[in-house]
Amino acid sequence: MRPHRILSFVLVSTVLTASAQGASGFKFESTVLYQPDEPLRSRLSSAEELAAYIKRLDAACTTFLASETTPERLDIVVGLKPKNKVRVWFVSSRRSSQDKTLLDLRKKLEAVPPCSVHGGPVAFAMRCTIAGAAPSNEVPMPEEWRPKGKEPSLVPDGVFERIWRD
Repeated sequence: MRPHRILSFVLVSTVLTASAQGASGFKFESTVLYQPDEPLRSRLSSAEELAAYIKRLDAACTTFLASETTPERLDIVVGLKPKNKVRVWFVSSRRSSQDKTLLDLRKKLEAVPPCSVHGGPVAFAMRCTIAGAAPSNEVPMPEEWRPKGKEPSLVPDGVFERIWRD
């Protein structure tokens, strides 16, 4: 295995091991990393710290969405910035991002203590399903991230400059 692939391997294997123990309504399927290994390595303390953070998010979702019975694909997109700044977006197969349940879930997830990030933002998505829905193979892209009449932006650096200013 190439050294620059280790971060992705450690992250995915650690998180998938945890999610295999999932609960009734909510199931965490996989992780999408929006950046190559080099920027991730320079901005994260360790892959293990990021994996632990994703496990905390998975646990919060499992508890919050345990009683959901309507099948749904739900991608949870997470942006992290230095100084413990967190923002969450959703891509759902059936709900708008302004759905009351998703707004409540966003508050819970943004309150989960994040892993430390330095030197620039980090973004990842958790591909999830609810009530047995089929998982998606598309790269999750929140509506807010899509350029409107502008050139495409790099994710997350260019997108966050445009939509998430400090």
